[in-house]
Amino acid sequence: MPQLTSDLDLACARLRAGHLLALPTETVYGLAADARNAEAVARVFALKGRPSSNPLIVHLANADQAEDWATAIGPAARRLMARFWPGPLTLVLPARDQVPRSITAGQDSVALRVPAHPVARQLLERFAGALVAPSANRYMSISPTSSAHVVQQFADSDLLILEGGECRVGLESTIVSLLPGEPPRLLREGMLAAGAIEQVLGEPLLRGGEGAVRAPGQHHRHYAPGTPSWRFREAPPAALADPRCGWIWCGGARASAGPAIDLGEDPVDFAQGLYAALYRLDNLGLERMMIRTPPDDAAWAAIHDRLSRASAMLD
Repeated sequence: MPQLTSDLDLACARLRAGHLLALPTETVYGLAADARNAEAVARVFALKGRPSSNPLIVHLANADQAEDWATAIGPAARRLMARFWPGPLTLVLPARDQVPRSITAGQDSVALRVPAHPVARQLLERFAGALVAPSANRYMSISPTSSAHVVQQFADSDLLILEGGECRVGLESTIVSLLPGEPPRLLREGMLAAGAIEQVLGEPLLRGGEGAVRAPGQHHRHYAPGTPSWRFREAPPAALADPRCGWIWCGGARASAGPAIDLGEDPVDFAQGLYAALYRLDNLGLERMMIRTPPDDAAWAAIHDRLSRASAMLD
């Protein structure tokens, strides 16, 4: 059974001994291990059931530590670090030769982030090292935004969980690639909007494309609940009358026979509550889950990305 703690010294001791730790960040809870300990990193992949082809993000206490992990940190990267670190932005940069390729999934690039959650920052400063910390869930299942979600995911383990309350952002970080000789590229949408990043860069971000590096969270079934889930624009009347059908609304909720959660019309609030809503409905033994499709504008881009991986579109 997992154990909750607020003891940073205990958490650091476990990490230094090569054990895993669930820690809060402002995005989601992460499954952390000492990034310089190959055996500990391997335990992350094993416990999550994560394939070795899926790279990990290295979490740092401050931007100065990026020099230990990356080379060719150019002016564009430094501007983004100065503006958005600590925060929900991951930068993909050329990896130093000594960076374990188990972390980078064999690539010569490394993903780096400085989290903003106060508990994560305190832990990283006290640990005086770097941590890998993918989402603290089984591979491709719903990311956790509370310690209770982590307990549910790893109920059969003795994982230590550092308590940090509910995650403020609620969706995984935005990932941007800044590799020499290539244009800046958006690899994963997050609640830090691409437009804000482009304003600091002074140039547009490319999306996807051939030759793009592999980034976390790109499997078509990431973030998915166990309950079959569908997105809709117009609610089917038969489903509204079915008590075995659960609902997630972004405003405009209609009366339904099954349980419903309205996350509201603000994308920030919706993102913060989305995974918790998925957990809540997924635990009810429903036959299906219905999610109202959010508006088609840039503020909802990360939410559209997660929902497209967690559910299918209703014809």
